[in-house]
Amino acid sequence: MNPATVHALPQDAARSGVPHTIERLWQWADAGWLRRMDAAFAQWVAAADPHCHASLPLVVAILSALEGRGHSCVALPGLQAQLAALLDWPIDQQAQAALAWLKLQLPVHADGWQAVLRSPVIETATAAPPPAGHVDVAAAPMVLVSSAVHGPARLYLRRYYQFEQSTAQGLLGRVHGAALQAPATTACLPLPAADGAPEVDTARIAQILAQLFPVDAASADQAAAAPNWQKIACALALRQRLGVITGGPGTGKTYTAARLMAAALALAGHRADLRIRLAAPTGKAAARLSESLQLALQELPAAILADQALHQALLRIPAARTLHSLLGASPGTRALRHNAANPLALDWLIVDEASMVDLEMMANLLQALPPHAHLVLLGDKDQLDSVEAGAVLGDVCEGAQQGHYSAATMDYLERSCGERLPSEYGYQGAGAAQAAPALSQAIAMLRVSRRFGGMIGQLALAVQTNDAQRMGALMAQLQQQSSAQRAVFWKEPATAQDAQALAWGADGPHAASGYAELARHLQAMPAWPAAYQRPSTSAPDIEPAWQARHAHWVQQLLDALAHFRILCATRQGPWGVEGMNDLVIQSLREYGLPVKSQGWFAGRVVMVTRNDAALGIFNGDVGIALPAAHNRQQLRVYFPQASTAQPAPGAAAAEAEQTMRSIAVSRLQHAQTAFAMTVHKSQGSEFAHVMLCLPAYESPLLTRELLYTGLTRAKKHFSYVSPRVGAWQQAMGQSTLRTSGLVDLLYGTARS
Repeated sequence: MNPATVHALPQDAARSGVPHTIERLWQWADAGWLRRMDAAFAQWVAAADPHCHASLPLVVAILSALEGRGHSCVALPGLQAQLAALLDWPIDQQAQAALAWLKLQLPVHADGWQAVLRSPVIETATAAPPPAGHVDVAAAPMVLVSSAVHGPARLYLRRYYQFEQSTAQGLLGRVHGAALQAPATTACLPLPAADGAPEVDTARIAQILAQLFPVDAASADQAAAAPNWQKIACALALRQRLGVITGGPGTGKTYTAARLMAAALALAGHRADLRIRLAAPTGKAAARLSESLQLALQELPAAILADQALHQALLRIPAARTLHSLLGASPGTRALRHNAANPLALDWLIVDEASMVDLEMMANLLQALPPHAHLVLLGDKDQLDSVEAGAVLGDVCEGAQQGHYSAATMDYLERSCGERLPSEYGYQGAGAAQAAPALSQAIAMLRVSRRFGGMIGQLALAVQTNDAQRMGALMAQLQQQSSAQRAVFWKEPATAQDAQALAWGADGPHAASGYAELARHLQAMPAWPAAYQRPSTSAPDIEPAWQARHAHWVQQLLDALAHFRILCATRQGPWGVEGMNDLVIQSLREYGLPVKSQGWFAGRVVMVTRNDAALGIFNGDVGIALPAAHNRQQLRVYFPQASTAQPAPGAAAAEAEQTMRSIAVSRLQHAQTAFAMTVHKSQGSEFAHVMLCLPAYESPLLTRELLYTGLTRAKKHFSYVSPRVGAWQQAMGQSTLRTSGLVDLLYGTARS
């Protein structure tokens, strides 16, 4: 569609000024300020409603555009004031003039919104949650949620209205609801009674948790001084069919999950048919969850590991899968094999990196769970939200910091954990008639990080709490440290040369952890035996000694790759992913390596951008292109396996290959250069040293969630560069804005 088709609109619509509006929308799409699908949807609405208000296509285009930016709806009150931040149009004069005109077309008061939104393409719903099982509305493509007091409140695309309603019902139904009967073949925990009060064997839970969280004499004083939130998280998840465990890096989310799995099995009597499953949003996150849980299971108390039946049951838990794979997604369609009519065959599901789960996926997951199943969500509520629409974990964890536990929950925790929580974590609602939020009784926030105790951890806490005063004190402290002492390097304003030096390891205190290490290993490429120098019609048998030597070299490169990564807020521009990738390639070329700006070359670091189950690779996997052991002329991309083992130079060939896998570049159709990646893409990964780049311009994309996520990807060293003074402060003072009605449904408090 384009502006030339506007003449096809009905005559009475033309009289209302709609053609002029549609023409403007297509001009904005051509300029790149809107997507073409936004303008097309607005034009479809104008054709479907010949009597629509002239401003309705504008509102529809805004709704469509914001869905593409991660919002599940448009909050109508105050839309004018927030429009610039929401749309993030360029700051040039033409775009800003268009934005000013757009604001003038939008209503300010409720009666104005009612006039604009009075249309057969919009169905009106109440702000209250619908009855359980009823989330459908008429066939109208949009839904308007109105408040009896304030009038029009939020406008949704119909499918996102349904996703939001379904998600709220699915979550709340797992913390209070009618009694449920599990299948006779299922070994599951006690279920909620008809009045919603959980019926659990508190004494048995207390006994199991005491074994899983033993307190020795050395730690008794510390245990008495601070609540054991990991133990509390397990107790809450065992009490009902939903558990939410949130916390930053190093707070022990997977450590807690391992103990929760052991507790669930123990409470079910070690039943072999208790089906515990693990999942994560991406293949990379799923592999990391499996690896982390395997390590955490090895750290279980000796008394637990000595129980052979329990130990064997834990070892039988399958490796984590992606949510798409778990639900039975098929390429090219939104249809899923598992849904309410064909639920998943499981009793417990633990989902890691829940902050990356978007609204549609969460709704589909909850629909596919059998009614008796327990769902446990693990994630960091302060990380960046999902790429797709929704901010589900952040909405669910509203108030997690405060606890909001009811008197009954506080009593249960004391009896099951021996934890008498301070009164500040109890619900402070107005009056005895106001009950504590049901969902809060399922949420535990882990508050002690055992990994980030130094400068990186202090910076992350200052960002997380938007504590500008603390940030200033940390900056002053940083300036007083010698280069050798620093875990953090700060450069603002920075030049491209500064960024290049840092990326190369030639500046700052982290010289050994830049890409120079990668370059050194590339330059130390071993000499290929003559038999493997040129292509052959069939892959020859490879000498074990040469295969082991080649594998050791590849492993050195994969290890170097895991040490350092450049993270960017944006994709484009000199300080975005594209610019930083070019900078690294230029440095490799100056180092004397035969690299190319485009296409494949030895040493090219790539990220997979689409799942391919047949190849065993997933969106977000990162590898490096290198010559194959059997053919120096053939490039293959080598990926690390989920293993920490490192083969020795003289290791057997089979052992050397255990920690890596490879795919011919000709089979890798969906990959992009990834010496640098966006902060969004880095979620679920960690590196010894991270360099974070912020661009030269202001943007709503620069938020404290982005800073926090970038910071917490770094395990030992963190470097920050930006050409603009004040970029960090601007980002720290700006929170991610995701318009949603989910908090309203879950907690009864409006949020946008």
